[in-house]
Amino acid sequence: MSVTAIQDEVLGLPATERARLLDLLWGSFSKPEQQTREAAWAAESERRIDAFDAGKLTARDAAEVFADLKKGLPK
Repeated sequence: MSVTAIQDEVLGLPATERARLLDLLWGSFSKPEQQTREAAWAAESERRIDAFDAGKLTARDAAEVFADLKKGLPK
């Protein structure tokens, strides 16, 4: 089965099932892999906060962001 076929199947699942699958996939990484990814996300988060505080990054209203995301979701 291709990744595209799996993706299509997964996106058709209810949100609770997708969240369950996400937890399962995250748990499949080794502890060092999880820690590496978490550290990378923490560093990126700090970089973005610093950029925002320095006026180098603009923010968008959450309602606008979620509306844009919903437009891109399959119906």
